[in-house]
Amino acid sequence: MKTFLVADWHLGEDRFDLMGRPFTTVEEHIQTLWENHNAVVRPEDLVIMVGDVCYQKATKYLPFVEKFNGKKILVRGNHDRGLTDEQLKPYFERIYADGAGFRHLIGNNMCYITHYPTCGVEDAFNLVGHIHGAWKYQLNMFNVGVDANHFRPVDAERIDFHKTAVEKYYDEDVWVGYNPINASYRGKRGKPGSYFAPAK
Repeated sequence: MKTFLVADWHLGEDRFDLMGRPFTTVEEHIQTLWENHNAVVRPEDLVIMVGDVCYQKATKYLPFVEKFNGKKILVRGNHDRGLTDEQLKPYFERIYADGAGFRHLIGNNMCYITHYPTCGVEDAFNLVGHIHGAWKYQLNMFNVGVDANHFRPVDAERIDFHKTAVEKYYDEDVWVGYNPINASYRGKRGKPGSYFAPAK
């Protein structure tokens, strides 16, 4: 059995221009996600869905989850708020609350899996979703969302590769957000707050 991580399917999504997704119909979108998923995930594998299964206004597409291989765990995201645990239970063996997360040892790395980057922890390598293609890496995070991973799930065996890349290979051009040319705009550009910011 293998483990895979994925986030932000947004089944039923139709705002492709806004999201920068290369699809023209809801059906094409779902078909591509499903084919890419089932090309690597077997029925007996574990799939950790790191939030946003369906687009919040298209929850009628939830039954499509059954077509995706694997035994599934859901860490709820903001687009999952319109669905009750009872609606989700036929498709997910375990469901974590919105804003929650859990620790999971992957290889030699203790990881924390949560939908929202703002809900990450300092003492583990964070595996997150929510931000679509805005970025793939932070200094202590990896975005497992489909937008950052060619619309495919991430094999957990590759987490060590991604963490090592962050630690040893990516230079200051990757982390330019911390540079004064960008950092001086904090609080001046972008939407303040988050969908689920931890209590201050």
